[in-house]
Amino acid sequence: MNLLLSFPSQAPYRVDQVTLAPQLMLGLAIAQLVLAGGLLRWHHGKRWWILTGLLLILSAVFFALANWGTSDITRFSHHLGVDPAAVLKEQLWVAAAPLICALPYRLAAVHGVVAAGLALVPLLLSRSLQRPVWGGLWALLVLWSPLLRNFLQNGVTRQALATLLIVPLMLRLAGWCRLRWGWVIAAVTGSALSHNSLPITATLALLPLLTRPQLVQRHGRRTLALAGVLVLICTAFSLTQPAVMEKLNNYLFEASYFNTYGLRNEVFGLELAGLVGVLLTAWRSRLTPAAMAADHDARTLFGYTLLLGLVQLSMATGVLAPVISRCMDPIGLFWLLSLMVWTSRQGCPWALIPALLVVGESFIDDRILVMKDCIDGDGFICIPDRWPWQVRW
Repeated sequence: MNLLLSFPSQAPYRVDQVTLAPQLMLGLAIAQLVLAGGLLRWHHGKRWWILTGLLLILSAVFFALANWGTSDITRFSHHLGVDPAAVLKEQLWVAAAPLICALPYRLAAVHGVVAAGLALVPLLLSRSLQRPVWGGLWALLVLWSPLLRNFLQNGVTRQALATLLIVPLMLRLAGWCRLRWGWVIAAVTGSALSHNSLPITATLALLPLLTRPQLVQRHGRRTLALAGVLVLICTAFSLTQPAVMEKLNNYLFEASYFNTYGLRNEVFGLELAGLVGVLLTAWRSRLTPAAMAADHDARTLFGYTLLLGLVQLSMATGVLAPVISRCMDPIGLFWLLSLMVWTSRQGCPWALIPALLVVGESFIDDRILVMKDCIDGDGFICIPDRWPWQVRW
């Protein structure tokens, strides 16, 4: 009890054991870029898999260290070793508490693995689309994206994992990967156990069913029925949990705080670069508006673009912002994946180079090189100043 009382009850939770190390983190970021660039040259056989493995490991280390001083990571890492049920309502995390406490830097290590999982999605998608040469740069487009700032740079590990486990459903419904339904069901079940955001995230993943009616016709009603039943069962399960209803009520009627990351200049810059990529692709492939309207992938991209705009409008006006703002990262991830697929299938994956430049510049310059004092805050890139076994939890 004394230990709980001595721990800060409000952010910033991390007040010591952190240090500034911009040179180290810049070096790790450059190493990520070098490995991603290496896939441009060695994109076949064992070398691709070796470089991919190294990129994933390095990404996990980078985001584990960079998020160690953030509020959520610090608070949950502390309570996981004291009384996990006091702050964690999902039984999966409570049950996994002993294992997490045995990991270096506890929840930060899990966060690094989740970040690597998010990087793995575009890497495998590039192989599915027969564009492995672009896999590494696509991975950085996700990892460094300001659209996923709340997930990857604020240590929102549980919702990030839940969204990662929803991605197989979205890929299956979009027709981008022929995943077995058994794997999809297992992933969605894991998402339901990981975080109480499943009803919203799963609904967002169903968008391709609305934008790709021919896909449903081609595969019959079985795809629609399986997806609908799966989401309904998991949603019903989530809504029966008192913690879910309590949080939903808080977001809708009580909470006033919401993040406004979606209104920052780097996000608008990425969206503008994405528009440039779309225009370049349309010009190079000589696509007319009618041809784009008839294209399933273009409609999916437009659908997620519209949702992205609605989230930003909610942030700007404050209407339902506490709950809608939490959709920014999932929609941002789905939007980036749809952008990758559409430009790639049109034979213009290079059209995303402007977006990569915007993301790289904002991440390295604004998030690594420009840093505040870590001792008085709980910011991203405030890394541990001691080895895991020396940390006082």
